[in-house]
Amino acid sequence: MLVIDRIFRRTRRDDEGAVLITVVVVMLVGFIVASVVAASVLFTIQANAHNRSQTQSFVAAESGRDVAVAAIAAGCTGTSFSGTDPQYTSTIYTTSGNQPSSAVGLTPGCPTSSTRFIVIRSTGTGTDGSTSTIDSVYPWQVTYSQQPGGVVTYFSGGFQAGLSHYTGDLVLRDGSFHCNNAATLTGDLYVLTGDVDLSSSCVVEGDVWSDGYVKNGSSAAKITGSITSNSYVSLSSNGATSVGKDINAIGQVTLSNQGNDAATVGGNVTSRNTITVGSNWTVSGTGTPNVQTVPGFTPTFEPTLDWLKAATKWIDLSNASGFGTSYSGTCNVLKNNANPSLTTLLQTAGSKIVFDFTGCSTGPGQSSVDIALGNVNLARDAVFIVKPGATMNVNLSGTLTSASGTRQLLFIHSDESTAYRNGEPAPDCGNGGNGAGMKPDGFDVSGTHTGDVRIMVYSPCGLTGNVNSSFSGQLYTNDSTKLKSTGNIQTAYTCQPMSWSPAFDQLGCKIKGSGGVATGTLVQRIGSLLYQTEL
Repeated sequence: MLVIDRIFRRTRRDDEGAVLITVVVVMLVGFIVASVVAASVLFTIQANAHNRSQTQSFVAAESGRDVAVAAIAAGCTGTSFSGTDPQYTSTIYTTSGNQPSSAVGLTPGCPTSSTRFIVIRSTGTGTDGSTSTIDSVYPWQVTYSQQPGGVVTYFSGGFQAGLSHYTGDLVLRDGSFHCNNAATLTGDLYVLTGDVDLSSSCVVEGDVWSDGYVKNGSSAAKITGSITSNSYVSLSSNGATSVGKDINAIGQVTLSNQGNDAATVGGNVTSRNTITVGSNWTVSGTGTPNVQTVPGFTPTFEPTLDWLKAATKWIDLSNASGFGTSYSGTCNVLKNNANPSLTTLLQTAGSKIVFDFTGCSTGPGQSSVDIALGNVNLARDAVFIVKPGATMNVNLSGTLTSASGTRQLLFIHSDESTAYRNGEPAPDCGNGGNGAGMKPDGFDVSGTHTGDVRIMVYSPCGLTGNVNSSFSGQLYTNDSTKLKSTGNIQTAYTCQPMSWSPAFDQLGCKIKGSGGVATGTLVQRIGSLLYQTEL
């Protein structure tokens, strides 16, 4: 019994030791867990405090950027800015070169008419002294308030009349004018670097201003105004060719006989070179003499060719040009049975609506955006924007009317680049470059369009298609030689002024009005943010 009791007491003491060890272990584990939790909480608190300060510094940097933008919009009287609540410093830099990605290498300064891009470098400071620096790039837009738009202001390689009747001045910045299907231009014709070829009963109801020659290769050419040429003028009498006013040329002027038709010049003929007048021609000017050669004579262009080249520079348009906030369901309208449908949206009264397709999946290979409109009673202005790498196909097959007032429909194929070529803006097609691989955009018109609906088609890739009904608005493309009317359909394109601020100010239709050259005023402003990076 005594032995058992001793064994029991020893066993109990052993158990008490084990319990003590367990308690110590548990306490140690608890201490470790508590330490880890405390460290984690402390780290989180410190990290949150640092993140908060970093966020504060970034917000402060953007505040400095916004202060600089506001100063530029207000007239830009200084280039450096600072603030204490929030704490920031910001500086304005400018460049006349291509789009930069940062302020590195640029000089601080306010923008001028030669500026192309603005970079604002802004540094913000958080409560713990941490800093954030950002470089923000903006375009500097320089335009005229009445910038000539007209039929088209830019061509690569020339223009060939494809429709029966154009109304509006036509300015060709590059290439020659060819009229070969009895087309009528109601407006003045300006050819800045090429020649003018008139044939097959072509009519210009206005003046012809050409840096190159002016000639008719067939019959019945008619110009109601004057001809001004820095080269020669050669016209045949066939078909009763007529010039309503003067002919002024640096080169030789030849008015030749062909057939038995009587041809006329209603004004004077003046040349630096020789002048030949056939017996079928009557020159009935009021000058003395009404036919004269003048050594050293230089025709006067009104306006000058230099002004025209400056005023009709290509406008680079894209989804970053400031058309407005895109409709949230834009991509859905490209699908079949979209709800709401495109027609429903266009017929719903409201503010301007922007369909920016540049971020949408446009189908297999994402190669094209097809916009087809049937009968639409337009209740709001609308713009459709297609990304550079896609092809834009516009088909207007129904009746387009306006529910109230004048309405605008814009179809914009984004220009791929804002880089200059030969010292000035140029159209850059992104779906195959600007060479043989370029795919022109489609523009087909067969419906009825009332005069209170104005249509603008903008394409740096050129246009192809059939225009089988009349419309009005703006055609702005670098190539329209493949835009045709099928058969003998008589179609008319009437230029109408259009605007969509701040993407572009008014695109006009006349170089000269009743009061002379419609020069407008120079408009300079900062555009939408193009690019921002945190250093």
